[in-house]
Amino acid sequence: MDVSVSEAVARVDVLVSGVGYSPSTMWQYRWAWSQVEDFCSDQEVTELTDEVVASFLGFVTAEHRAGRCKEWKRKLLRRAVLVLSAAATTGSYTWRVFRAADANGGLNQVFGPLQRRYEDWLTRQGLARATADLYATVARTVLAWLPEREVTDVRRLTGRDVSAAVVFLGGRYQPGSMRTALTALRVLCRFLEEADGCVGLCRAVPSTPSRRAQTVSVLPAESVERLVAAPDPATPVGRRNRAILLLAARTGLRPSDIAGLRLSDIDWRQSLITVTQHKTATRLTLPLLADVGATIADYLLHGRPPGALDDHVFLRSQAPYVGFRSTDLRHVAAGALADAGIATNLDSGRGMRLLRASLATRMLENDTPLPVISQALGHRGIDSSKHYLATDETRMRQCCLDFAGIEPIAVTATSTGTGTVRS
Repeated sequence: MDVSVSEAVARVDVLVSGVGYSPSTMWQYRWAWSQVEDFCSDQEVTELTDEVVASFLGFVTAEHRAGRCKEWKRKLLRRAVLVLSAAATTGSYTWRVFRAADANGGLNQVFGPLQRRYEDWLTRQGLARATADLYATVARTVLAWLPEREVTDVRRLTGRDVSAAVVFLGGRYQPGSMRTALTALRVLCRFLEEADGCVGLCRAVPSTPSRRAQTVSVLPAESVERLVAAPDPATPVGRRNRAILLLAARTGLRPSDIAGLRLSDIDWRQSLITVTQHKTATRLTLPLLADVGATIADYLLHGRPPGALDDHVFLRSQAPYVGFRSTDLRHVAAGALADAGIATNLDSGRGMRLLRASLATRMLENDTPLPVISQALGHRGIDSSKHYLATDETRMRQCCLDFAGIEPIAVTATSTGTGTVRS
């Protein structure tokens, strides 16, 4: 690389400015690059090398773990230094997603090799890629935490340590995610018992998490229509957001599948949408309803950035013109909820999930069989759809039992010389 830090910052500023980022985005980048310059100045470093970049990333990670750096700031600093490094190395800049070269870089010399052995073991189990990645992430989180508990030898790991890990994970994951986290922890314990001779670890993982049951938030039909109509159809962003919301409301597609929808997934002649679901990796074909098709077509013709090369249906409205991440759709729904003046319980229903649950509830109210609802929502089985039954208040009331057969027994009291006797 052999480029001075100041020269690298000046070069990358020119390159990134040409991409067409908004002024606020450029301000964030420039602030982050100034933090890199300050770090290098403190380290008395003048040249930007791969070692300097790695050292800065390690510093940011340590600050984040110590609670002195928020998550959004960690991500910004990480991306900014990687962009800086790429521009200094190649002399050019192309927008892309930067991923960590070694996700296990934060583990020490004891648990790093263990994590790699575990990941190899997961690969040999024939698990789906997404499942193996999830299990590896939970294991990486636990192994990075163990040194804080002064565990330095995995062969001395005990059930008490695993129980403490459960508590630790409970502070990092939402209640609804703990069931999956516990499954991942149990798989890690099984690996340690088989590969390293540890004993009694799996028994320390509870079979089910202790959590409060949460009801599913839904919107009445009139509120759904008001929500869909909230974005301004006179603007490109409004056309896009209205198409996204209507697609979610009419089909119940998950945010990841809406974000991943590609132009080739829509069969305009047959009026069908066919997607490979991100969560289940199964193909799902749904009818392209007339109003949904018209709204998407209006966005494609009058709202989608002209000349965009990305083949995703829904794109960012500012350069770079690329597809959404699924988490970005939360902001689309939140903005529409605010514009429509609709208040929701944020703990039990947010964004596209709210529209998905509302569609399932309307289908139940229309006496749609549960297997049909499960198929329409892309579930692997009807068990995933059963929690929507709790939203059908009318039919739930019919399930209530009276007190027939369990009437209370009459109790009488008589006084004796030694006290009161009940019979």
